[in-house]
Amino acid sequence: MNIEEHEKVLNTLPMRTLRGQYANHYGYTPKTRNRTHLIKKILWAIQRNAQGDISDLARNKALAIADDRDVKERFPKMNPPIQASGNPEGTVNIAYQPESVLLPGSVLHRDYQGETIQVLVLENGFEWNGEVYRSLSATARAITGTRWNGKLFFGLKKGAK
Repeated sequence: MNIEEHEKVLNTLPMRTLRGQYANHYGYTPKTRNRTHLIKKILWAIQRNAQGDISDLARNKALAIADDRDVKERFPKMNPPIQASGNPEGTVNIAYQPESVLLPGSVLHRDYQGETIQVLVLENGFEWNGEVYRSLSATARAITGTRWNGKLFFGLKKGAK
């Protein structure tokens, strides 16, 4: 049977059988239930068994290229500058800043019930009215008396539309 014929047969099999076929070829049950992915991997294993695996030279070259690389790494989302009233220019410009980082010394402002709220960002928390809170959400809760996502409360994150 050629690869196209194997593919036709695999496309008719139920998921349980596909997962069993995968386990036969790779020695473990796959976590995925993505039918297309399983079929491709099974077909590759069938082809490898029929025609032989890649050469040692090709394998070593691939390993040398992949050496010291984390191929599963995802790059963090880039964010616009964060408003920081403590800064003379009023903003903090950083080329890269992880989504959850607020710089110590920044002051967050929020008008709430006719009052301007100012929260100081510390190394390990947030200060409001002389009290230190571990999270921005805890600070927002102390201010409002209700549960809030701290970033939503201070306008650092947009809510669901």
